[in-house]
Amino acid sequence: MPVTITEHTSWWSRLKSSFFGFLFSFVLVIAALFLLAWNEHRTLKTYKGLKAAGDTVQVTPAESIDPAINGKLVYVSGEVTSEESARDPDFEIEAPALVLRRSVEMYQWKENKKTESRDKLGGGKETITTYTYEKRWDDEPIDSGSFQEGGHNNPGSMPYRDQNFAVSDARIGAWRADDTVLSALDGKPLTLAEDGSFPDGFWLADATTLYSGEDPKSPQIGDLRVKYSAVAPQPASLIAQADGEGFKEWTSPADTAIYLVEAGSVDATVLVAHAQSTNSMWGWILRAVGFVLLWIAFSMMLGPLSTLAAVLPPLGRMVGMFTGGVAFVLALVMASVTIVLSWILVRPLWAVVIVLGIVAAIALWSRKSARNAPAAPAGVMGPPPMPPPPPR
Repeated sequence: MPVTITEHTSWWSRLKSSFFGFLFSFVLVIAALFLLAWNEHRTLKTYKGLKAAGDTVQVTPAESIDPAINGKLVYVSGEVTSEESARDPDFEIEAPALVLRRSVEMYQWKENKKTESRDKLGGGKETITTYTYEKRWDDEPIDSGSFQEGGHNNPGSMPYRDQNFAVSDARIGAWRADDTVLSALDGKPLTLAEDGSFPDGFWLADATTLYSGEDPKSPQIGDLRVKYSAVAPQPASLIAQADGEGFKEWTSPADTAIYLVEAGSVDATVLVAHAQSTNSMWGWILRAVGFVLLWIAFSMMLGPLSTLAAVLPPLGRMVGMFTGGVAFVLALVMASVTIVLSWILVRPLWAVVIVLGIVAAIALWSRKSARNAPAAPAGVMGPPPMPPPPPR
């Protein structure tokens, strides 16, 4: 059964909370502005580092290692192979793979929380929180000790967790393939042998699932299911610094770390292009985060106004909508100004182009407005000329 908790907050308590929010908003504004400025610096540094990598990288064959290229940035593409088999010692599962990726889930109770707030006449607020409970599979143990309602008890821990088991001798041609290379490779579901020797309590529920419990179709709290994906030998491509028989991150002239890996046969230019695309995507994501933080901060800054007006709930809602709109505009303007100023510092040429474009657009708009201004109708005389001053 759902559990409902109702809390009442007085107008005075709301006003004090909004005042503390007002004070904290200044800290949030500073943090958001720092994030926006830092993000422009980070994006440009990464762009320059990747561009330098594309201009510097040397293509080298995977089949042999030239000692002369040690310490240099190289591009290598080839088949990742191993003489070993990957093995999970806990379940004694072994496969001719580079990596075995074990996924473990436990059937548990999960608490869901839904909150609704209502403004009351006089400025108070009524908050209604409803807790509901469902059973679900999860790969992390859920602490049921903090649940609002008893009777939904989960096991305290999981005996097995997600884990990767990699071979120790993986090679990409003559080069040693490390965990960075192996983690970029694609895996496929592993079909388990029916005659396997599994830990006590586990049995083969289907071709890909080990189960601990009575019936997978009717799971009980605490039941476990284990699945594997196997990373078979496959092609990989990378750009990194040659380090003996292996690789390590290359430090670019822009002081950024470069180690690019993708599954499959991918050209060096494509590897760099994909990394540039990822860098651009993160740049826009962090700009959006900075804008949202500013919006929240200005909403908190203007919060006392809507709290004061909440004595009459309809008026409080109107003021809240108005201050929310004002906060949105302020956040948009301040985020834009911060990004442009950061561009001036880290992208001066781009900033000049943008400013010139804005000036040109304003000039064209002004000229077009002047041309479209209505002329005086024909036959309509203008004001008479001023008479000359009287003679002295």
